[in-house]
Amino acid sequence: MKKLCLLVFMTTILCLTACGTDKKDEALETSGSAENEQESLPKTETTFELTEQGKNFLTQMCKKLNDFNSQTAKDETFWRDFLFYSYTGASEGVETETVPRDDFDETVVKISLQEAEAYAKLVLGVDLPDIKPSFEDMEQGQTSFYYQNGYYYIGVSDYPDYQYTFADYEESGDSIMVRYTIDFEGESNVGTVCFGIVPKDNENGFIITSKSTEL
Repeated sequence: MKKLCLLVFMTTILCLTACGTDKKDEALETSGSAENEQESLPKTETTFELTEQGKNFLTQMCKKLNDFNSQTAKDETFWRDFLFYSYTGASEGVETETVPRDDFDETVVKISLQEAEAYAKLVLGVDLPDIKPSFEDMEQGQTSFYYQNGYYYIGVSDYPDYQYTFADYEESGDSIMVRYTIDFEGESNVGTVCFGIVPKDNENGFIITSKSTEL
């Protein structure tokens, strides 16, 4: 009788052990399958895409923006040049006025402070400082650049006759380098313009962090 009970007990233990092993193997198989499925899923990488709008914008920046980098002091001279060269070309649709000067009448572009602030944010990603020169402070013969009653008044002038053509761009870490070739008076590839840009959630998809020109 004792031998029979012992036999029954041992049989029960073996059954329980076998069941436990089967469940463990099943769990390992399930885990391994899930890991394999996860590894087989395509890995998505966020890459920057320079749109046609962005390329066209940078083409304009080739002639409108002075060279600068992270070491450039963004002082009053920097911002005066930034605003002047941004608007002196009198692009289509911009409001203009005629301003009497000492010995001539000058055509000027009229830009609201709000527009100038938004433009600085779009191009450089920073706030426009309080730059508000007066009409009286201008030197004789100087092309107009002054602030009055919420507007900048900037004299109309021409840009140098350079043509800029998009060449390529490449990503390097967190920044992107964009290159343009320069043509001048019928000669091709007389120089290059290189922009450093970083992605930004704005209408261009980026801000400019540097610009360098080589002729």
